[in-house]
This record gives sequence, structure tokens and C-alpha cells, in this order.
Amino acid sequence: MNLGLNVKVIAERSAITVEMVYKIYGHVLAELEVESVSLFSQSLQANGANFGASY
Repeated sequence: MNLGLNVKVIAERSAITVEMVYKIYGHVLAELEVESVSLFSQSLQANGANFGASY
């Protein structure tokens, strides 16, 4: 998931359900969300925005 693979593909390749992927690896998605918000906020600031994204 860190590489951007589709969760459905991961589930099919792992022979588990999409729900199980989220249950087992959901923490990865939370980490990616925090990182995405941080990068987006930095991008806004670099372009002169007076506000940014928040998590």
C-alpha cells in the first residue's frame, strides 16, 4: 500500500478480503494520510498560502 497498490489487488493476491487488508494493514493508510497532509501543507506554504491542510 505504501507503493500505491490498489487494495483490491493486494487482497486478491493475498487470498484475503479487502476488509481483512484494511483491518490488518489499516495503520499504513493512517500513516500515509498524515504524510500526505504534511506534504500538501508544505506545498501550500512554499507557494505563499497563509493557511494549510490539517489532520
